[in-house]
Amino acid sequence: MTKSMQIKNNQLYLGDFSLVALAEKYQTPLMVFDAAHLKHRMNEFKEFTQSSLFSTQLVYASKAFLAPYLCDLMKKAGWFMDATSGGDLFIIEQSGFPLANLVFHGNNKSLEELNLAVSRGVGIIVVDHVEELKKIVQLAKQYRCEVKTMVRINPGIEAHTHYYIQTSLLSSKFGISIEDFAGLDELMQIYLHNPQVRLLGFHAHIGSQIIDVKPFLACAKQMLEFSKNTENQYQYPLRHLNLGGGFGIHYTDEVIDYGKNLGLLLHEIVSVMHKLSYQLDTLYFEPGRAIVGEAGITLYTVDYVKTTWGGKKYLFIDGGMTDNIRPALYQAKYQVVNASTMVAEKTVIADVVGKCCESGDIIAKDVEIPYPNSGDILAVLSTGAYCYPMAMNYNSALRPEVIVVEQDQAEAVCLRETYQDLRKLFPKK
Repeated sequence: MTKSMQIKNNQLYLGDFSLVALAEKYQTPLMVFDAAHLKHRMNEFKEFTQSSLFSTQLVYASKAFLAPYLCDLMKKAGWFMDATSGGDLFIIEQSGFPLANLVFHGNNKSLEELNLAVSRGVGIIVVDHVEELKKIVQLAKQYRCEVKTMVRINPGIEAHTHYYIQTSLLSSKFGISIEDFAGLDELMQIYLHNPQVRLLGFHAHIGSQIIDVKPFLACAKQMLEFSKNTENQYQYPLRHLNLGGGFGIHYTDEVIDYGKNLGLLLHEIVSVMHKLSYQLDTLYFEPGRAIVGEAGITLYTVDYVKTTWGGKKYLFIDGGMTDNIRPALYQAKYQVVNASTMVAEKTVIADVVGKCCESGDIIAKDVEIPYPNSGDILAVLSTGAYCYPMAMNYNSALRPEVIVVEQDQAEAVCLRETYQDLRKLFPKK
């Protein structure tokens, strides 16, 4: 449940709005964000990541959910943002967000994307490998400008999360292995001989939806030691450290105390710095899912309740894997409620399934909720991250509308696709 959710008249409300009324006005599928929850989580990260020993810069990981509304929210709060493609850069720039406050990621940035980043003055480019750095050096010379960079290091720390979202195993496609001494030396020699490309420090990201704080503590210790040793070896100041994101959220039964976990992480960082006699200038964190995940919900209309000959029950909804691929891709689990009737004597245990021609088009399995009538509205909770960004047009489905609710105000931030939108990419005959 988000900060502004409550039950009134046996229906689920967000702020002053019944979710049933929002579904009727905007149609379903519909993604709804709670602005109060977004701002609360942003404030929480700001409060628990500050230190008197160094500055902390929070960076919103926009791949979780990107829209001009979020760009404006981050700009007003003084956050940086990250981007992972030329498309991200375009949307963020068009929103009016300052590109000097942008961190550009990606393991395979094209020459076109790097050219765009350097020519537009993107604040920090995170270098993934040696060949990419060589291209950046050429562009810095071409534009006669200084380019600030960080290098992504793969620390080899295993985070207990789904294999597809573990990003720091030594076999990962991301970054340079912390054990690759020859590769690191080649990188450092390029930096030493090309002062127009500046290395601020290192970046690491160990995965996503991580609940346990221990992998974060291990990563912080390892990266601080690595930064200090590299600084000493090459006599090159490395006073910025980006520890990425990956902070998990509540989907079904997870219990997360951000204040406690971030406090433990800051304490570990300060302790290791003291032991190493090493001073950071700036520490970066990149939360994405943790900011938007729990703040978003998806509303669907129940079209039918189907009972098979074998007794299996299904709730057929008007969306599915085209607006939430995560259950099919990661076996992600969600909490589902009947927003039309929150409490009732008659209940049903059923799978919530979409309308795609795929047996794997399942949003949630064995959900027990008040028995829905045709037309009832189901709310799937904690869908704010990695649902809309991975939405697709399989079966020529239309991407849903996205709105933000703030008490008595509702604002559309992503418009619903139309059939005409499906036609626009095809050449006219």
